[in-house]
Amino acid sequence: MKSIDSIWKRRVADYNKELQKYLRYMFNDHLLFVLIFALGAGAYTYNEWVDTLDGSFPAEIIMAMVLGSLLVWSPLYTFLKEADAVYLLPMEEKMRGYFQKSLFLSFLFQTYAPLLVLAALMPMYVQVSGVAFSSFFLIFGAVLLIKGWNIFVKWNVLKSQDSEVAVVDGIIRLLLNITLLFFILERASYLFILILALVYLAYGIYFYRTAKGRTLQWERLIDIEVARLLQFYRLANLFTDVPKLKGKVYRRKWLDPFLQKAKFEQKESFTYLYSRTFYRSSEFLGLFIRLTMISMLLLYVNDWVYFQLFISVLFLYLTGFQLIPLVKKHSYVIWISLYPISMKERRRAFLALIQKLMFIQSALFALIPVLAGQWQNGVLILVVNLVISLMMVSVYIPKRIQKTN
Repeated sequence: MKSIDSIWKRRVADYNKELQKYLRYMFNDHLLFVLIFALGAGAYTYNEWVDTLDGSFPAEIIMAMVLGSLLVWSPLYTFLKEADAVYLLPMEEKMRGYFQKSLFLSFLFQTYAPLLVLAALMPMYVQVSGVAFSSFFLIFGAVLLIKGWNIFVKWNVLKSQDSEVAVVDGIIRLLLNITLLFFILERASYLFILILALVYLAYGIYFYRTAKGRTLQWERLIDIEVARLLQFYRLANLFTDVPKLKGKVYRRKWLDPFLQKAKFEQKESFTYLYSRTFYRSSEFLGLFIRLTMISMLLLYVNDWVYFQLFISVLFLYLTGFQLIPLVKKHSYVIWISLYPISMKERRRAFLALIQKLMFIQSALFALIPVLAGQWQNGVLILVVNLVISLMMVSVYIPKRIQKTN
């Protein structure tokens, strides 16, 4: 039994070490400054919006849907590895304590997000319903109970042989979460809440008894753990190079016309290489498209020029900053190191690509107010973003590359 405990402790320690290694790159000084500034501006705008709400606004149903969706998402931190399906499988009966600790740790890790979301939604709820802020603690207590129930049920559902059961279970738990939270937020009769609580209890007991005596689905649990780590590595890869991450590569023949401008010359080798890498990789092209679409949507919904300037500069910075790992994408390929091309030319090719992408993004940002008839705002956004792009490409990004090297 001590050996199983030591395995769990060592894997948790290794996971925390891995987490801290990448978090220090993700939450650097520059990004923290941008996040603090963005949160301050967002909080101010949100507070101004809350003051305009009245009792007719459906705050309860919005909170129930947001929190219910957040609670049904309950990833399990089992820390299993592929070899465990061979070496730990014979010891399954002795690993009950291992998985109990993993479930409890999963619960602790997932209390922060509901806490922050509920704290953010409380001003809206208080403004509309007129209840006191002290009700936050009662609601948060209910949220924690629902989160624990979701993790418990999901664990027992994972023992099922039928994968479709997990899909149906997710839909049912989502509906139950939204309904119960809505009753609590609406301050419905205790009888309704009690009846729904009994439904929760019966649902959990049913899957507990169904799963009792069944063996674990080791391959499914390992696949879930691998997918969970892969999601974290993909997020970390936006800020630094992650050797363990293997991104998918797609042909994307329809983007070939953008590569035809690259001259067939030795000095243009890395221009072609970085461009082809950007177009074919799932992480970099997808990142650029997502950030561009999100920022354009925000520019469309709010025509206040200062807000549009802030959003455009913020997302332009995020794009340039998160594309920096592209420069080291091929650093582990030894053949590329043999190219008779100086580091200066390689750096120039990379910065030229980043500048081109930021210029395209700047033009798209300026297009939104222009299409809305606010061409002055569009010209201002375009000029400011072009200046920011040049500053980042000439000063900030080279320093970041030098620092990472």
